[in-house]
Amino acid sequence: MDNLILLFFIGFVSGIFSGFFGVGGGFFLTPVLNILGLQIVTAIGTGFFALLGNALVGAWRHLRLGNGHLKLGIILGLSSIGGVEFGKRFVLYLERQNLAETSIRVTYIIILILISFFMMKEYLSGTKKTADNQKGKGTQDQEKSFLPKRIVSKIGFPPKIMLPQSESVSISCWVIIAAGVLIGFLSGLLGVGGGFIALPFLIYVVGVPAITAVGTSLIIVFFTSSYGAFTYAIAGHVDWTTAVVILTGSIVGIQLGVAAVKTAAEIRIKVLFAILLFYVAISVFFKQIELTIASSYLVVSGALGLCLIILYPIGRDFLARALHRKKKNFFF
Repeated sequence: MDNLILLFFIGFVSGIFSGFFGVGGGFFLTPVLNILGLQIVTAIGTGFFALLGNALVGAWRHLRLGNGHLKLGIILGLSSIGGVEFGKRFVLYLERQNLAETSIRVTYIIILILISFFMMKEYLSGTKKTADNQKGKGTQDQEKSFLPKRIVSKIGFPPKIMLPQSESVSISCWVIIAAGVLIGFLSGLLGVGGGFIALPFLIYVVGVPAITAVGTSLIIVFFTSSYGAFTYAIAGHVDWTTAVVILTGSIVGIQLGVAAVKTAAEIRIKVLFAILLFYVAISVFFKQIELTIASSYLVVSGALGLCLIILYPIGRDFLARALHRKKKNFFF
């Protein structure tokens, strides 16, 4: 029963992250399952099954709120399926060579830290530019921060997809397909929906606003996690009890995550996402050097703290409304 409560809590936290950041939560869920004792390949398959529910509920909720680019998400999602299959085959090859645990953890650490560093650097750079603009110093170095976006905008191979909500008016479908294959490969390799890669890609390369990127990213995660759950289940690498309990918790949590993103500033989403990626990377590192207890406490306490930060505006507004109603009833 204690394990079921812990698994429900992990699913609940994963759901909050999914709804708020537009990711499936696999980059958090799969390492946590491995830290808590599942073999890495089973953690990947189980994580995919839980992500499927996260992505379906989250994408539907965000699209209803207008937070998503459906066509862009479908193209990226469909093109990711081949990458997921290739990533899965590579994982099973590593497992046969007894290299899966170390190889996948090291890959996690490197990718999470790189994305976290890039997003935090962009945040600090943007803060400095805002301060310079207020002081009248201009923005001579503004283009340097968007080199990937400038490179992609020069790729003019047709057909193109129109992006009215993006800083890029249009983008070549070949760029989208190539990105989808890469996202899919990393998804199949790491047992993630690919949202933690898709989100920065949509924001920094395509130029989609952060809130729109959140909903679009979950559409991609739906495709990757659907195929990943199917292919890992066929291979017998899903712990069904764990998956169902986590899925139940995540469906509850994702409602709060979606509600929280409506009150969040775009820059706040980026900063909190960078912090989340960094502490998950540190937790995986502790697991790799066999500090399992420290790793478990770090990832659970860090997740709880970040959830409280995310949900604080909702709680504050709820309390304010309750006090207002109480005061109104008192006088009338």
